[in-house]
Amino acid sequence: MPSTTWYLISEDGEPLGQTYAPVPVVGQAIERPESLEGWVVVRFEELRAACAMRRFRVVARPPVSPGQTGR
Repeated sequence: MPSTTWYLISEDGEPLGQTYAPVPVVGQAIERPESLEGWVVVRFEELRAACAMRRFRVVARPPVSPGQTGR
């Protein structure tokens, strides 16, 4: 099991949930939870560790649909 927790939020600041995954990378596609599959990491910041678990605040963007331009 990965030793990091992601606290996921939208670019508008809306909480999207949390997941356990390796250290995030900008541009990385999110795989879990399934409701956010395909969303992309826009930016992140590391929070203070808790109980030896690294924690990240991860800002995510939904995938761009075909024919749609990015922001």
